[in-house]
Amino acid sequence: MCLKCLQIVILQLAVVATTGVKFSVFVSNATVSLGDSVTLPCWLSPTTDAEGMEVRWYQSNYNTPVLLYRDQKTQSSIQNRTTLMPREPSSSLKQGDVSIKIDNVNLKDAGKYTCYVSSSEHYDSDAVFLKVEVIGAPPILSLSRLEDDRMNVSCMSTGWHPVPQLQWSLGAQQALQPGRPPHSWGDDGLFTVLSWVVLPSSESRWISCSVFLPSKKRDLKEARVDMNINLQPADSGGSSWMVAFIIALLAIIALTTYLLYMKMKKKKATANIPLGIAEVAFMWCEAPELAYSEDMKNRAVDIVVNKDAAPACLKVGKDGKMMRDSADPATDYELCVLGSPGFSSGQHYWEVGLKRENTEVKKFWWVGVATDSAVQMMREQKSMPTSGLWCLYSDDKHGVHTKSGSSDYISMATRPEVVGIFLDYDNGRLSFYDTKLGRHLVTIKSCFREMVHPLFNPGQGDAAALDILSFPVATPEQQPLLRDDAV
Repeated sequence: MCLKCLQIVILQLAVVATTGVKFSVFVSNATVSLGDSVTLPCWLSPTTDAEGMEVRWYQSNYNTPVLLYRDQKTQSSIQNRTTLMPREPSSSLKQGDVSIKIDNVNLKDAGKYTCYVSSSEHYDSDAVFLKVEVIGAPPILSLSRLEDDRMNVSCMSTGWHPVPQLQWSLGAQQALQPGRPPHSWGDDGLFTVLSWVVLPSSESRWISCSVFLPSKKRDLKEARVDMNINLQPADSGGSSWMVAFIIALLAIIALTTYLLYMKMKKKKATANIPLGIAEVAFMWCEAPELAYSEDMKNRAVDIVVNKDAAPACLKVGKDGKMMRDSADPATDYELCVLGSPGFSSGQHYWEVGLKRENTEVKKFWWVGVATDSAVQMMREQKSMPTSGLWCLYSDDKHGVHTKSGSSDYISMATRPEVVGIFLDYDNGRLSFYDTKLGRHLVTIKSCFREMVHPLFNPGQGDAAALDILSFPVATPEQQPLLRDDAV
């Protein structure tokens, strides 16, 4: 009789262990090379049998999981590339290991994943971040002699993800500071870096350029060039034919690109297709920029920030128009917040006030547009995302810069008191203006592929708040399409 009672107690304890005990979900981030397989670790603590539970892995949408395990079998997975796979050979669902394996990883797989586990009486979840890395091509060095006998050396490398680091070395030891290390985000989602240095030709026998990912420095790509190569000066007669040839070649390339662009633009007018490489290339050199005009206000939209959705470190006014940092310590990335509505087409305009009466002009701020996933990643990883963010930002050390596929300094005598933002989604342009001076500041050209929202960040330490300005919103009948030749 006692033995039977003991068996009943053991059975009841087993049931409690699988359904009644509260558990916590634990995860760890992962990094993978493009095309490889990766395991996203997720496990329960204390050790709990998960065979009878629901395991749901999803990215941005709970209802579209990348893998769903329920009723003791896998219900769905993305393109049959995702499977439940223990992080260790000795683990299993029975030991509470609910990790998943993703095969043939592509760039779209990068980002945040939520591991959600639920029993009949309890549930918990946590987020994993997957970083997809691509080692790019070896850098290409080019060298030319300037009129003052100095050497201009440039270095370019393509096909990286995320943005790589670039280093110059002169001889065997000395490191060099490049003129500017910009990068651009290609239509394929990979990055190209370009940098250059200018120095006396007698400095050293050779100069090298290395490009690498911080996590894989051993896989760096390096190129060297002999500084004493016999190059003709830039103004010599011997190189004049080469200059003429290069100019002619560039003209042919520009004409070909333009014809391809016009052909693709005509095709895009009849079918909603993404921009091609040729179109993106032409967008970077098209001119003139859209000058500031009061007519832009005909495209005005009423932007507000959801106070309830703002981070705890950010103070938002009752009307959703005013923002400033709170006393809680935070990083600049955590202060970012998105406004509503979001945009996936059309032309839209709004303004941001950066000065109030009896206060100095704000020094710290970000304004622009971003995707929801980019802002979530910034807040959680406390770092700048490699994609999904297009903005103008200001600080007290470096002045005003752009942040998108590349970063550019904006020269200005005084900081703007009101910044106007004009989004031309269909043509891939985000323009910024000093509305008080009626001056165009900069246009970021890109290829928007998903919904973007207005981005705001009031920065830390300013007396002035950041204000979304309000003015009458035009009806659709009052909203003419703004073109470069119309202003």
